[in-house]
Amino acid sequence: MRGGLLKKYTITFVVFATLLLLLSIFVHQTGDFQWYRAIRGLICFSYLFLLLYLKKSKANRILVFFLCLYGVSSFLTIWYEQPWLATLSMALNFVSFVVLIAALFPKVSFKKMNVFFIAIFTLLVLLNAYLLYEFVVMMRDFALGQLHYFLLLLGAMSLVVTGFMSLLYNHKFSSKATLVFTSFVFVLVFAEVFRAIAYYNFAYGDISVYVARALLLLGMSLIVYFDLIPKKTEEVLGAR
Repeated sequence: MRGGLLKKYTITFVVFATLLLLLSIFVHQTGDFQWYRAIRGLICFSYLFLLLYLKKSKANRILVFFLCLYGVSSFLTIWYEQPWLATLSMALNFVSFVVLIAALFPKVSFKKMNVFFIAIFTLLVLLNAYLLYEFVVMMRDFALGQLHYFLLLLGAMSLVVTGFMSLLYNHKFSSKATLVFTSFVFVLVFAEVFRAIAYYNFAYGDISVYVARALLLLGMSLIVYFDLIPKKTEEVLGAR
């Protein structure tokens, strides 16, 4: 029964994501970039409504709150050329990841990690932090003010910390659910990177645009799927 339900959800996600991706590509090809940005927010809230529909009152409040913040942040990018709205968008983006970090913090532990494993974790985090920092430095000339640039830095740091915490979360419980959540985090990190590459036209042209959107859809599918997967009480984000 459980396997059948998960298979049904997978088909739903594939169809849902495909339709939204095709809509995104169509709108982007028309050259209406404001509507293209609006679809990003539409995607976030579409998956939020899908989560609420499938889980109803049992939907994880942490995930609901994250999707609300992330969705509003995405909608605000419609007016990203206006400094104060761009700054507000980045602020909400940062806060959305802080919500995940706060939920993950009580769930992680270093008890099962030996010195070698800690060293590998630290190396990976430092490497990712350095790469994201260098990427943000590249965007210095595109920042719309000091506060906007500061929030870009905070956003990059929050992505690194969320990635690190999700790895610890998966290491502690080593379940299908925690692996799905960790996959969601890293897919979303890459979606954010390709989103910036696309917006600032650093490389790859339209390819980066569509990769960013496809990764966003995959990430949204994973976060909803994560809430649907049966979990032990101690694995549930926000549960004490």
